[in-house]
Amino acid sequence: MTVLIDICVCLLARGVFFILGVLPQRVRVALCAGLFRIAFALIPRCRQTVLTNLAIAFPDRSEAWRRQIIKANAWEMGRLLADTIRIPSLGRQWIESHVEIPILQRYIEAHGKTGVLVATGHLGSFELLGHAIGSMGYPLSAVARKFKSPRLDAWWTGLREAGGNTIIDRQGAFRKICSTIKAGRSVAVLIDQNVRVQHAVFVDWFNKPAATTRAFALAALKTQAPVFVAAMKYCGNDRYRVDAVECNFSALYNDPAVDDDHKVRAITDTISRHYCDMIRDFPEGWFWLHRRWKTRPEGDVEQVY
Repeated sequence: MTVLIDICVCLLARGVFFILGVLPQRVRVALCAGLFRIAFALIPRCRQTVLTNLAIAFPDRSEAWRRQIIKANAWEMGRLLADTIRIPSLGRQWIESHVEIPILQRYIEAHGKTGVLVATGHLGSFELLGHAIGSMGYPLSAVARKFKSPRLDAWWTGLREAGGNTIIDRQGAFRKICSTIKAGRSVAVLIDQNVRVQHAVFVDWFNKPAATTRAFALAALKTQAPVFVAAMKYCGNDRYRVDAVECNFSALYNDPAVDDDHKVRAITDTISRHYCDMIRDFPEGWFWLHRRWKTRPEGDVEQVY
């Protein structure tokens, strides 16, 4: 990417964020939701991907129900963008009065000599999720892919780190994840994206095998860290709740009767099931545009998309 294009892309993004940032939250959400509604309406591939994913995840639901979820999903994706825009202005006082974190005390207690591994994904205002934990005084590191535009990436990383968090580059992240955990800092890893077969373990995602990152389970085995699965749910009236489940793998970590491949599968299967349950509870909030079942297991020639 040339320097000129890089500068233009960054200035455009920052300009849009500045304009939207001066608007009231409800107006900002409505405008951002409108962008997603337009995308669903004008880009057939986007709408078809969402419908395909919903049909796989909820085969017993009607077509009318799925279309209602698409409408609601546009609003939640708009809320995600609107919340990301205002993150730098949200301090601890706002978090304490607007975000409920029922498992926070247990999360704090789980910290020992190592940090905590958090399995999460693109459900609800996931950028706000990390910011909320960091702003409460318990910053974590999150694994994320860099943008091709260096200036845009630096600016976006600054937004994500506004609450005291740090970003780990997804490229070659495994060693950094492990060293960060061993240093006593928590790490959040996205588990709901399709990955290439060489990096994948196939576990059920809504009862259909999906290529899921092995890195989370491998890091858990190497560090023997406490594991939580967490997501952010919108509860109405500009209030949110962090839904989280603690997974106790302490017996599995040191079980000599189970080899590492089976341990990786067991850990990945457990965290995936918990996260799918969170999506079922808040289906309009997940990023259904992901082609979650794109990579197929060896011997499976099905073309999902």
